[in-house]
Amino acid sequence: MLFRTEDFKFIAFLKYFIIFQPILDILTYFSIIYLEQSITIGIIIRVLFMGLCTLYIFFGGNQYSLKKYIITYLLLLFIVLGIGLIINFMNKPVFDVFSELQFYLKTVYYPILFCTILLLFSDDRNQNQTQQTLLSSITIAMLITAISMFVAILTGTASTTYKSVKAGYTGWYFAGNEIGAIVAICFPLLLIYSIKKTEQLRDFIYWIPTILLSICALWIGTKVSYLGILITIIVTVVVNIIVFLYSKWKNTNWKNTINKILLFNIVTAVFYFGVFPFSPAYKNITGEYANINEVVKENSHDSAAKAKKEAEKKRAREKQKYNAENENDFIINSQVLNILLSSRDNFFYPIYNDYRDASLAHKLFGLGYAGFYEGEPKLIEMDFFDIFFSHGILGFILIFMPLFIVFWKVIKTLFTHFSSFFRIENILLLFSLGLGLGVAFLAGHVLFAPAVSIYLTITMALLFHFHTTNSDSRVKFK
Repeated sequence: MLFRTEDFKFIAFLKYFIIFQPILDILTYFSIIYLEQSITIGIIIRVLFMGLCTLYIFFGGNQYSLKKYIITYLLLLFIVLGIGLIINFMNKPVFDVFSELQFYLKTVYYPILFCTILLLFSDDRNQNQTQQTLLSSITIAMLITAISMFVAILTGTASTTYKSVKAGYTGWYFAGNEIGAIVAICFPLLLIYSIKKTEQLRDFIYWIPTILLSICALWIGTKVSYLGILITIIVTVVVNIIVFLYSKWKNTNWKNTINKILLFNIVTAVFYFGVFPFSPAYKNITGEYANINEVVKENSHDSAAKAKKEAEKKRAREKQKYNAENENDFIINSQVLNILLSSRDNFFYPIYNDYRDASLAHKLFGLGYAGFYEGEPKLIEMDFFDIFFSHGILGFILIFMPLFIVFWKVIKTLFTHFSSFFRIENILLLFSLGLGLGVAFLAGHVLFAPAVSIYLTITMALLFHFHTTNSDSRVKFK
């Protein structure tokens, strides 16, 4: 049979696919910038891999205990999304087949990959191999990312993160938000791998990718990459100091390893904070950008006030479309929501209006790509809202079902295995997931971007594995 475990080592295939991710992103960058192609090699290979994952789930690994649950979930997901696609094809004012199908493919990418990795973890014989393969593959991929970034900057071929007074580089990667999110999600995973590989002083070599990626984050210049790595480093040092003091107090037999982990962790922090004053992140936060921003505020107070007034008028015109007596308007008119949406409220209100006035079928199965647009289609670029409006109540529940299951596992461990919950691996995995979901909510381009969602998917699968093995004393997260 196709994909039999003994004939087809899918985990090895997954390993090379993860390592190849930054190379795909670089090829995508050059094909968009220099060849002006809309369908890139990155899209083609990722779609083909998703198809291969689907075949593996349905036709391989018959011995896996979770297979029947995963297949049932995916069938329900495909049915609900398929019904939504048919409804919108028949009723939507404008239905662009290519845009709709591309959007649906991006939507199912992360659930399919999560199910694939979960299926691999359900094989008790290869759980440790799967875990080590994922962590080592991401480490190699991020090392390639960091090196390519520095080479691009040194050769003067790097793309800039911003087109304004802010500083920063994306290297040979197309979008600053995406590369920033990738670095923020992956950095905690690199720390886990570095910590697990540390036994002797010579194991400092495993910390080199971690250090390079932290410096790379500073040169991207975005708040996500800078603050994500900053908080992760500080929390990791604090936790390792606590573990170090505990090992000294208890005089444990692993205190020598803890000494080296803490030492290497501090060295990573020294590199990060030592390089920070010379980085674009420093300029954006405390340097030239702050000074320019103050000058602009002083010299253009009147124009800024006028622009603010015009923006408020525009929002007011949008809000007049809604019934002020409707209780839901309390939520829509909330100042808190306006702050969270930022300038995206200009895209939120029209799509919300479409959804509110839509039929029950559209409420359940969604409005499709970008709502009922007639001009140029535009997403809100906040992944949670886009998924809800595009795929409806049923689609939203099914698409986020993997995330709900992971959260349930985490909460269960908190109450049943309290001491395990605060292990450094779990803390770092939660940081990785939290950073990814935070970017998905506020800036988007995470759950819909296969180049980013693959790393978030791996974090989710590792979290599921960690909280499953901690409920079973026979297996440990090694």
